[in-house]
Order: sequence, then structure tokens, then C-alpha cells
Amino acid sequence: MRDIRRVPWFGGLSSARVTRTGHTTHYVDNIQSRRGRLHGEGTTRVNNLVVSLWAAPRRWRYAAILMLLLVAYGLGRASLAAPPSPTGVAQWWPAAAAAVLAMCVARGRERAVVAILVAVVTVAANLGGGRPLPVALGFGLANALEAWVFSAIVARRDEPARLDTVRDVLRFTIAVLCGAVAIGLVAASTVTLFEGASFGPVLLTAIPSHAFAVFVLVPLALVRRSQARAERRLELLIQVGAMMLVLGVVYGPGRSLPISFLILPLLTWAAFRFGIRIVAWEVCGTALVASGLTSLGIGYFSAAQSGATGTSGPYVQIFLVTFASSMLLLAAELAQRDDVLSREREVVQALRELNRQKDDFVSSVSHELRTPITSILGFAEELEDTTLDADQARFTRVIVRNSHRLAQLVEDLLDLSKMSTHTDTGQDEAVDLAALVAECVEEQAPQAHAAGVSLTAEFGAGPFDVRSSASDLRRVLTNLVSNAVKFTPPHGQVWVGCTTDTDGMLLTVSDNGVGIPPQDIERVFDRFFRSASAELLAGTGLGLPLTKGLVDRLGGTIDLQSDGHTGTHVTVALPRVSPLRSGTTTETDSPSTTTRM
Repeated sequence: MRDIRRVPWFGGLSSARVTRTGHTTHYVDNIQSRRGRLHGEGTTRVNNLVVSLWAAPRRWRYAAILMLLLVAYGLGRASLAAPPSPTGVAQWWPAAAAAVLAMCVARGRERAVVAILVAVVTVAANLGGGRPLPVALGFGLANALEAWVFSAIVARRDEPARLDTVRDVLRFTIAVLCGAVAIGLVAASTVTLFEGASFGPVLLTAIPSHAFAVFVLVPLALVRRSQARAERRLELLIQVGAMMLVLGVVYGPGRSLPISFLILPLLTWAAFRFGIRIVAWEVCGTALVASGLTSLGIGYFSAAQSGATGTSGPYVQIFLVTFASSMLLLAAELAQRDDVLSREREVVQALRELNRQKDDFVSSVSHELRTPITSILGFAEELEDTTLDADQARFTRVIVRNSHRLAQLVEDLLDLSKMSTHTDTGQDEAVDLAALVAECVEEQAPQAHAAGVSLTAEFGAGPFDVRSSASDLRRVLTNLVSNAVKFTPPHGQVWVGCTTDTDGMLLTVSDNGVGIPPQDIERVFDRFFRSASAELLAGTGLGLPLTKGLVDRLGGTIDLQSDGHTGTHVTVALPRVSPLRSGTTTETDSPSTTTRM
């Protein structure tokens, strides 16, 4: 069963609404959802006057279009009341800006109707200004064509016009130029055909007249509204005051062209500090002052100063359109950069929050795993101490060995989590570094012997007394020495050294093992990263990141050198007094990964 209800096509929504049982298809919902996006998630980007009217209810949109058309009529009559140019074309036609805005507010098929109304209003204004009917009709067609060309380029079918980004400004500039050329060609042809005027001078008068009006006035309705920063309000008042003062000086009587560029630094100031909206208003004010004084015969661009009678208006209009386009492009680029930086800051904040949540999750899971792993390990060790047959003993050894590995992994994860959250900073105490190195070498000797690796310690001139965390130093040495032994083949050598320098202590661990590929050196301290040389050996990729975190916490630095063939050399530089006493800690690297352990 189908129910077809006609809706007015003038709304630009659809020619029909089709309703079926359990399924309804109509374009009104699509328009409303787009309107919601405009006022919702896209508010920060497109909250300008045209967007507000474009997304308003139909009756308000129609009222706005009608008001703009009445304004276009009034401005057209005012332009015709002013002294005409020698070509017979108005020196300035601000009605074009109102007509263009009416087209931008219209949606879909409404634009065709609005274009016809623009032609009617323009014909009425020209007839009221005393122009003959054929000329008025030609000018009406020209103005409607300009508005149509502009809106077709700037305003997409399902989105309103805006002036926020560099791309928007470039599209706007192209639309203004295309619209001005269109009206210039039609207007020049009309005047040439019906009044016998010269085509070239009319064309060169009409194009800048309309381009200037649209470029100066329309951006005020297309730039987004923004709240001025409280800390910049005084600066804005100073800038506006300076702008007014310079305008009076620059475009006053007897001024030369070079002094006209004094306005450029002030507009640049506005672009950098106050955004595209302030720039649009100041460009408009500059244009109105300059063109108004020129029309009164004051300033460099006036006929009296330039010596070009009849061309002073187009000269100043071309000059100001160039100014306006440059400043709007600069302001849009700066605003776009600020938006990108703002989004990047939001992304960074979100990533930090995700990183914190990840650390909390790892810490929570590790704590939950610690108890069952401890139980498994305890009972497995009890089984080792009982009488078992050969298979049972082998199975038990596998359980114990892997339980130890899993327990160590959990402890490493907990330690990394504590470093990320700046907890468990270690205990500050007097430490004999040489004795600590000797103990570590002695503890790792069985592992080295089983692997067929020679492990030796070498000491420089002492003393080796430091104030630091003995537990953290022990773990640093244990991780580095066990890592070196693991990646050194049988009959290889590992050297552990301890020396002093002017700034503190140097711990070195060197081996002649497989080494680390040079392309992996930059990533060896990333969590869970394992270099190509470590793929065949067991490991989690947490040893070196944990070591770096401990060294950072102790106020030291760690450096790793390897050519990927002849072994690895690690140097740890430690201060004689660690920063643990003052409670200073250093956050470890971002959680992406680590090396060979």
C-alpha cells in the first residue's frame, strides 16, 4: 500500500514523499540530519550568518531572502542616484553583494527562483533610476547571471557557503572573478547594443565595480563567528584605533601611492592575532573609507591626483580587491593552522589518556596474574622435591621453568607500569658500585658457564661510592649482563666494567655476540620490540625498556652501540648522587616496545 503526498518543490527537498508500511523514505529527514550536523558537531567550523540562515526553518529562510532582495533594490537605487561614470555604468554596485547572499541562503531548486527574483529586482531598480527598458532588462539578466555563477561555485548543493580555510578563500576568489566577468560581458554587450557605448571601457568598469562590492561585503556573512579572547581585547582596541588613525593618514589629501601600503602591516597584525573575522571587517572598513574618499576626489586614486579622469574608481577597486584577497588568504591559512594545532592537541590529550588507561589495565591484570602464578610455581616446586618418575620430573621442570618466566614477565610489566605512573621511586642509600658489579658477575657466572661464555669484570681507579638505589642498580646490571650472555655464542666473551669520570660513574657491558642491526638501534628501548637478531631466542622485549626506565629514574643516561656483526657495547652514565632523594622521577619512553631480552 502506497501513500504519495506532494510537497512544495520550492523548498528544495523533494517532489514527493513515499510512505510504505514499516518503511518511510523522504528527504526531510536528510535535510534535518544535515541541519543537525551544522548546529552540532560542525558548529565550530561553519557557524557563520549564511549557515545560520541556510539551516533555519523555511519561513525564516524565505524572510531572509526577501529582505536581501529588498536591500539589493535599495542599494541599486542608491548607486544609480550617485554620479555615473562616463561609460554609463554605476561606479559601484553593492546590490550585487545582497543578490549573491540571497542566492547563497537559498537551497536546491530555490536558487532558480531567487535568480529570477534578482533579475526582477535589478530591472525594477534600473527602471526607477531612469534607464530605458532594454538596458534595464539586460542589466537584470547580467546581475542574475553573476549571482548564479557565484553561488554555483561557492555554495555546494548540500552544503552552505563558508569562508574558513584557504581552499574556501580560493574558491570564493574564483567565484567573484567569474561572476564579475559574466556580468561585465553581458552589461557591456547591452550598453554597446542599445546605447552605442564602447564595449571595452564598459567591460573594464563593470568588472571591478561588481568584484569590489562582492569581495568587500560578502565575506562578512561567510566568516565564522568567534569569541574574542579576553586577554586580547585591549590589544584589539589598540589595533583598531591604530587602523583608524592610519586610514586617515594614508587616504587623506595629497598622499602618494607608496604610503597606501602602510595599512598592510596592521591587517597582517589582525590576521595573526585576531582571526579571519576581524580581518574581513577591517578589510571592509578600509575599502569603504578608501573608495568613499576617492569618490569625493580625495587621496592618491582620485582623478585630481592620478590624472586619469574617469578611471579613479576602477583603479582603487582593483587595488583594494588585491589587498582583500591577500589578507583573507593569510588569515585563512593562519586560522587553518590554528585549527590543526588545536585538533593535534586534542589528539595528543586523548592518546595520553589512552596510554594512562593502558598502564592501569596492564597493572591491574598483572596484579591479578601474580597470585595464581605464585601458586602454580609454589606447588610445582613442591612437586620437584618429591619422588617422581623420569617423565613426571621432566614435566615438572618444564612447569617450573615456564612459571618462573611468566612470573618474571608479570614483575617486569608491573615495574614498567610503576615507572609510567611515577610510583615506587626506589630507596636512596650509600652503594659501593664495585661490590655490586662483582656480586652481579658472580650471580650470572652459572648462566655464562652453561652457555660456554667467558664473563669477566674490570675496574678502573676508585672510589666507587654513590648515593642511589641499590635495588635499581642491581636490576640494571642483571638485565644488561644476562642480555649480553644470552646473545653471545659459545666461546664468546662478555666484559663488565666500572670506571669513574668527572661527572660520576660509568658502567659498561660489552660482548662479541651477534650484535644488533644498525637500523634497529633507534628502537631497541621501545617496549615489546625485538630486533631481527633476537627472533630465534626466547624473550619478551621488556628487558632493555625496563633498564632504560630504571637508568632514567636514577638520573643517568644509557647508550647502546653495535654494528650488527661484532657484538654490542652498552654504557650507563650515573651521577654520584641520584635524584631519588628529591623525589624527582623521569617518565619512561612511550609504550610502543623494546629489544632483545
